[in-house]
Amino acid sequence: MPQAVDNIALALEQLSAQLRSIEHRVAALETQSVILSGASASRSEALAESKDPCPVGNSPALEALSSETRLQRPRPPATWRGFPPLETPSGAVPILGKAVLGIAGAYLLRAIAESNSAPKLPVLFVAILYASFWMVWAVRIHAASRFASITYGITSTLILSPLLWESTVRFQVLSPAVAAAVTVAFVVLTIALAWRSDLQLIPWIATLSSVITALALIIETHELVPLTAALLAVALVTEAAACLGHRLTLRAIPALAADFAVWLLVFVLASDSIPEGYHPAAGGTIATLCFLLLAIYGVSIGVRSFALRHPITIFEIGQAVIAFALTSYGVLRATHGSIARPLGAAFILLAAVCYWGALSRFTEDAHALNRRVSATWAAALLLAGNFLLFPANLQILFLCAAATAATLVYTRTRKLSLGMHASFYLVAATIASTLPAYTADAFSENVPGIPDWRVWIVAITAASCYGLGAPTEQDQGRRRLLWVTPAAMVAFTGAALAIAAIVGLASRHLELVPSSLSVIRTVVICAVALTLGLLGSFQRRIELAWLAYAVVALGTLKLLVEDLRFGNAASLVVSLLFYGLILILLPRVTKRRESA
Repeated sequence: MPQAVDNIALALEQLSAQLRSIEHRVAALETQSVILSGASASRSEALAESKDPCPVGNSPALEALSSETRLQRPRPPATWRGFPPLETPSGAVPILGKAVLGIAGAYLLRAIAESNSAPKLPVLFVAILYASFWMVWAVRIHAASRFASITYGITSTLILSPLLWESTVRFQVLSPAVAAAVTVAFVVLTIALAWRSDLQLIPWIATLSSVITALALIIETHELVPLTAALLAVALVTEAAACLGHRLTLRAIPALAADFAVWLLVFVLASDSIPEGYHPAAGGTIATLCFLLLAIYGVSIGVRSFALRHPITIFEIGQAVIAFALTSYGVLRATHGSIARPLGAAFILLAAVCYWGALSRFTEDAHALNRRVSATWAAALLLAGNFLLFPANLQILFLCAAATAATLVYTRTRKLSLGMHASFYLVAATIASTLPAYTADAFSENVPGIPDWRVWIVAITAASCYGLGAPTEQDQGRRRLLWVTPAAMVAFTGAALAIAAIVGLASRHLELVPSSLSVIRTVVICAVALTLGLLGSFQRRIELAWLAYAVVALGTLKLLVEDLRFGNAASLVVSLLFYGLILILLPRVTKRRESA
């Protein structure tokens, strides 16, 4: 007991000694501060009273005080070097730690499913909810931390995608149809959660992972129908969100995936022999999925471009062309051509809608791109619908009527695309008719007789289109190119008819040999070229002058191919005489026009 009292007394004495030491130090610091303040004041007074503004030296006391002051200054905090500290300001490491814990939870659920201690289906349902919880957390935390939001969104996809793969392929708990439905539901959930904040990256992550999962399941399970339907549903969700005003930059991802799935569906299941491992599907099912691809993007473009009048994008133009081609090919192949006429009627109706957009909806200069694209689509749809809907003879009549209508509308609206469409329809009608074969026979060895009505209807339509559209005074410069095709069709048809008529009359009195036929053709070609040159000179239509020189070029080729091969000395003299005269006269005619 006395020893404990002594120890306490000793501790108190040491404590009192330390307190006295602290008091002495505080007093010394106070004295030093007073001295420094006084010295500074006296120094400033001395400098003020001194005549030299820059004193050379200081007193020893001031130097000692200043050196002591420098020694007493606190040191700056040590700067960090090397690796960053564990706790960064952004909190990235704890966020990554939470993500790792989330994946660990997914592995825990996987272990429970493998252990057979619980039914796999309820565990799988819990795992799907668990992945959805991480996506909900990713959207909710986006305002506070964008890094955390992206990390948790990736964590959600890293949980769900392998889960669906193993449940469908390895454990075979889910059917491909159910896995496809879960994939679509996950995309819908993500877009719905991100709707209010108009998020972009989170839907990107969910859509990309869902598309990759669906494509991987297609390759592994060979279940094309449900998984193709799932990709079309994802495309429908993204396009619906875009039409409702949600600005999405990920529309190309589901579009390309849906295009690939539909192409694979048609290529594999619509073939005569289905590869091993694939389940066959009815032709109506394949046709329906193909038509859905066109319907999704056709309605989306119609709403955005035609109804809301948003500028059409490069993606929409390209995707519309791909969807149109895939749908046409897939539907015709799946139904073996039996749906050609209904499909052609649908295309003609779409062409009417596109013409309405070009002529009525997109008339302002601000919508020039929409107007051009709409007009081009209208022409393509009308041509495709015509060849699918009508038989051969009716195709010619329909195309001739379309060319005449396009010319009449062009003369009133002055829309350049409509003038081009008249030439397109005339060329299509010519291809469908017997006019190319008749003209080729007239300029070859076998001269035909009287042409049938198909030649006459095309020739009369070409002449009508040229007569209606070419006299327009406003068409100058490049716009004269619009009427080159109708004029060329009239010129070459007229030349073929003239050759056939001359040969028909001459054959009654003379026996025509190849050399005589070559002379007749050369004379007719020179006459047509001179006629075109004169008409172009007097009526000031430059396209006729262009055609005159084109006919002369054709005559040059004919001299080399036919006259030198089948002609004799007399026929060559006549042919070269007429050809030389046309080479002399035609430039004079065109120069007279230029001087006028």
